[in-house]
Amino acid sequence: MTELPVFETIKLTFDGDLLTATLSRPARANAVSNQMLRELIALADWLNGNDAVRFLILAGEGPIFASGQDLRELRDELRDSAGAGAAVRALQRSAQEVMQKLEGLEQISFAVLEGSAYGAGFAIAMTADFRLMSDDAVLNLPETKLGIFLTYGATPRLVAAMGASRAKEFIMFARDMSATDAERFGLVNIVAPRAELMAAALAQVEELRQKDFRSLRITKRIAQAAAAVTAGDILMSEPELSEGALADGTTLQLVESFFAGRR
Repeated sequence: MTELPVFETIKLTFDGDLLTATLSRPARANAVSNQMLRELIALADWLNGNDAVRFLILAGEGPIFASGQDLRELRDELRDSAGAGAAVRALQRSAQEVMQKLEGLEQISFAVLEGSAYGAGFAIAMTADFRLMSDDAVLNLPETKLGIFLTYGATPRLVAAMGASRAKEFIMFARDMSATDAERFGLVNIVAPRAELMAAALAQVEELRQKDFRSLRITKRIAQAAAAVTAGDILMSEPELSEGALADGTTLQLVESFFAGRR
């Protein structure tokens, strides 16, 4: 295998045939920045066709898996009224590329949510084949509080996973979802105490190592084809919809209020 790539927002460790990619912006609660999106794309490109890596674990450094889109970065982009529209479209194109490339990897992937996941952070976790969640963590999609609609192509994926009514409830009300409910609605596969979660993920990897990997890889491909989101027009128009929704000043006002309330 070639040398591991080096990133600023993702830490990589390799053990046998297992790569662990840890989202690492602990000072910002692993908020998803433009740089992190670019690095996730680069990671997916590096993994594409890399037969030395058979399993991938996505984790988050610190007590939170990922706190969602980097609102400070988004605020700065929206303050530039001349460039806001282009910046929003570019963000969504990058986000959708991340989702498609991570979801399409041949490696069997696990998202280990030792802490809570919000917005864009949970969207990234949705690209994994299996999700494990700490019993004291929560999921939350705060977009409607901020004048944003759920992007990253995550809405059709949620509808496919939990049905339209439950997905609308989860997105529109922006309430915390407990680990128990996330498991009940099929959003996570395993719930365990935080201290035991990574061991549970490693046990899953070890169990799959005993199987024929070609069979696993083919099964993943067939299952993904069967469950593919048939909402291409929605996904293609999402960057344009985002520009109209985010760049009219409403989102900037709500994001400014969010930061004012934290002072």
